[in-house]
This record gives sequence, C-alpha cells and structure tokens, in this order.
Amino acid sequence: MRTILSGNPIGKGPNGTAPQPAESVELTPADVEAIRAGEYTAAIVFHYLKTDYVRLQRMGLEERFGELGIEIEGIYNPEFDTSKQAEILESLAERDIDALVSIPIDQVATADAYRTVAESGTDIVFIDNVPQGFEHPRDYAGTVSSDNRGLGIFAGRILRDTLSSGQVGIVKFNAPFYVTSEREQGARDILEAANSIELIAETGFTDPDDVYQRTQELLVANPDIEGLFVSWGDPPGTQAAAAALDLGMDDIAITTTGLSIETATNIARNGPIKATGAQFPYQQGHIEANMIGNSLLANSTPPFIASGVLPIHHGNLLDLYPTYFQEEAPEEIRSHYE
Repeated sequence: MRTILSGNPIGKGPNGTAPQPAESVELTPADVEAIRAGEYTAAIVFHYLKTDYVRLQRMGLEERFGELGIEIEGIYNPEFDTSKQAEILESLAERDIDALVSIPIDQVATADAYRTVAESGTDIVFIDNVPQGFEHPRDYAGTVSSDNRGLGIFAGRILRDTLSSGQVGIVKFNAPFYVTSEREQGARDILEAANSIELIAETGFTDPDDVYQRTQELLVANPDIEGLFVSWGDPPGTQAAAAALDLGMDDIAITTTGLSIETATNIARNGPIKATGAQFPYQQGHIEANMIGNSLLANSTPPFIASGVLPIHHGNLLDLYPTYFQEEAPEEIRSHYE
C-alpha cells in the first residue's frame, strides 16, 4: 500500500470517535489466504460516480478486493438520490452478499435501508459517513475517511491568507452529512476568527449541479465578496468558479476540498480556485477492503480510520499530483508551468 501522509488528524470521526491509523487493519499473509479460501462477495454503493475521487477510490477497492479474492457483485450509482440509494440497498439485502462498502448520501434518510442490510448478515464498512443509530461494532465494521475538519481548516487558512482582508461567503451542502459538516465547520472556524475577514453570506445546495445558479445568486446579491469557501471541489467548486467568472469577477479567490483533474487544472492555470485540502482516495480504497477482510474473518476493527490532509496549491501541485492520482500530471496541467 502506498504511504499515507497521515500527520496528526485534527478532526474526530462520526459519533466523536478518535481516528486510528491504516496499519490497524493490515492483513497478514495467513489472513489473506483465509479470505481467498472463503470465496466472498462484496457490493460497493457510492453516492455518485462523476468525480475523480470516486474513480480513484473505486480503483483502490477493485485492486485490493482482487488481491484478496473477493468478488465484486456490483458497483452502484444512486446519482446522489437518497430514495434511489435506499432502493439499491434494500435490493442488496435480499441477495446472498457477504460484504458492503458504501457511502451514505444522507445519514438520516438512508438509515433504515442500511439497517436492513446489516440485519441480513452482511458485513458493512462505511466511507466517510455513518447512518443515524448505527453502533460499532454491533452494526458495522468501521468507517474510513479523511481528516475532514483538517481539510476545511487548510482551505479556510489559505482563503484567509490569500485575501488578508475583505468579505467572503460559503457555499455549503444542505444535508446531514458528517464529512461536509466537518469541512465546512473547519473553514468557518478559521474565517470567523480572522479579524480582517468578514463572513457575510452563505448559500446551500443538495444537488451539486445546482451550484452554478446558487453561486451566481449569492454573488449578485453580495457583489463585494472577494472569496468563497465551497464544500468540495468538483462539481460544486468548479461550478462556483465558472459562475464567478461569468459575472466578470476574475479576481475572486475560491478554496475547497477534494481534487479532480478539472480542479487541478483550475489551480494550475491560476484560476479562481487557489487551493484545496485533498484526501487519499486510492489508498482509502485499499484500507476499506482490508477492513472488510478483517471483518469477514471476525477480527476486531476500529470504528474510524482517517488519513491526513493533502494540501494542494499552485506551488506544490505537480509534486503532490502523483500521490493523489497515482500517475504523473498530464501535459495539459504541466503546460501551465512551462
């Protein structure tokens, strides 16, 4: 497994659990042999499949499940629709599936559907979020995520330091979602504590594809805003950037969380997005698969594993790009540095 630059995670996990290192679920050769002999099956249910974060997480899961001999029954895309995710989960509960790796879209609205899966005897590892009412280890093996509070703190600090002074806004995710709440709070804490920065406006979304319009409405109503924190980078952050540019606000500074090729390109060309606190999705996929393997063997697993912050900005993008994407930056990004 590639090394995770874990540092010292600041934030806690869902339900206030302390983060544990990835090494806590490493598998021994004997463990791997026992898992391969078990001929297990697993399903993966994401929130949606449009981002590089999901693509890389999927890559890590598929690679590690393949090494463990765990057959992937299916990879599902609810398209950020809680009802569709619940339907998928209820269908999976009726099948003979040994394990589930999934990211709940809404920790309240999907809780009953995840409960049905848990009661069917399927071992569950969550990505990022835990449904309401779930207890570890009774209901699930554990959660794997990033230092989400740390991601938001990094983004807030860069926005504060880039502007030095001025008015800013926040574009937030309007759903009960642990990950985004932690990131938004981390950024908010920094911005509200800055003497020369004034947080004057906020807008929210539930469909990421609505962010362009909502950002334009916020900026038209508050034309003196000089900076934005956006809950995550793609599509919300890139839509916010496009909305600002189309209003002629070329000098606006945006910081966010997560990374995609489009977000990286925006940072490389010195566009509105100045920095992002990124995760380690490929590596997290490996960790999730290892946690599933331990759970299938009835080994104890920690409630929460967190990787650290990958602090991306224009000055270090080319150096850190391979850590995130598992490949060197393409010419379309490198050309902005030539």
